[in-house]
Amino acid sequence: MLTLAATPLQLRQLATLRLSAASALVCQGHSFWVLADDALVLQRYSLSGDWQAELTLLPGELPSDAKLRKRRKPDFEALMSLPADSLLALGSGSTEHRCRGCLVEAGNVRVIDLNPLYRALAEHFQDLNIEGGVVYHQQVLLAQRGNGRGRENALVLLDLPQVLRDLEGGQLSAATLQRIVPLQLPELDGVQLSLTDLSVAPWGALYFTASAEATDSSYLDGACVGSVLGRLDAQLNIVALSRLAPVVKIEGLTFQADGRPLLVADADDPAIAAPLFTLDELSEPVRSD
Repeated sequence: MLTLAATPLQLRQLATLRLSAASALVCQGHSFWVLADDALVLQRYSLSGDWQAELTLLPGELPSDAKLRKRRKPDFEALMSLPADSLLALGSGSTEHRCRGCLVEAGNVRVIDLNPLYRALAEHFQDLNIEGGVVYHQQVLLAQRGNGRGRENALVLLDLPQVLRDLEGGQLSAATLQRIVPLQLPELDGVQLSLTDLSVAPWGALYFTASAEATDSSYLDGACVGSVLGRLDAQLNIVALSRLAPVVKIEGLTFQADGRPLLVADADDPAIAAPLFTLDELSEPVRSD
């Protein structure tokens, strides 16, 4: 198994966002969109972290009580950019209430039924927990986070043309599923790493983030001992892995057009606003231009 690079990559905070529990983000032009796993909205910011707008994904309000909010939230954990600049937000699938997605096209939102696909995936994983997604060549790659029973980190490969056809009908079906690729991640300070997001850099390389959270549940949070940034080759093998400093639970990763990454963290505390970070250099062994 690949070992961590000797020198951590240093995160530099750019801004503090207007939401907590940030879970995914995607750059579009001179802005980025960010999701929170305990909210019903998408927020748009400038690349420097200035708030610009908010888009409602689902109607209604979530309870302020932490336990009730956790039980009822849609748990949007993955956000990806699709052709024609549409956006797709996905629930984690970790409970029956978390199997909805939202397709955003030209500011309009359509709710997507993820149950047909997620039921098929539940046959492969002890605890389904989709935490990231990205379009990579003619496929959609989903990140299955192995922080539940079995520690099953994996990449779920979907057929992009079938995904686009399914979305026209308001769902994602089992027909999109091509294959599942298990991903073996090491421990960080004695705690197993688990996937949190995927992103493709402008030079075509596929990157992922993972965090080490002391829990054996896809539902309950635990203490985070750190996060890493990794790179995968075209065969989806891990070829580079670097620790990130300081210690935060990185849940979202995207790249600007100039190659600079943006990352968001979740403190698992609704009173703490999510920080936005960048990495001033992606030096070897992580970056491969």
